[in-house]
Amino acid sequence: MNTNSHSHCSHCFSNLAVDSRMKVFLFLKDSGAKTVSEIVEQTSLSQPTISYHLKNMQEAGLLSKKRVGKEIFYDVNKECPQNNKICMLKQMDFNR
Repeated sequence: MNTNSHSHCSHCFSNLAVDSRMKVFLFLKDSGAKTVSEIVEQTSLSQPTISYHLKNMQEAGLLSKKRVGKEIFYDVNKECPQNNKICMLKQMDFNR
């Protein structure tokens, strides 16, 4: 991994340093694509808080979103949007 790749990874890691974002990330990583309502239900955070974190995580490249009818589903990106390689965060076991 070159230095440029490290800077992309550190950006994602710093985004997940916020406890609420890590909760959302782990929930989506373990359960797959979910709507905002499903994420709110699982994490017991407010809808505005979840929406704020989802926006930040998507902008950082951690999440993707897909509209199905009126619903928007969020999921963990399988590939790093910076270098089109498999995201190492997707492969990590955070439960150890």
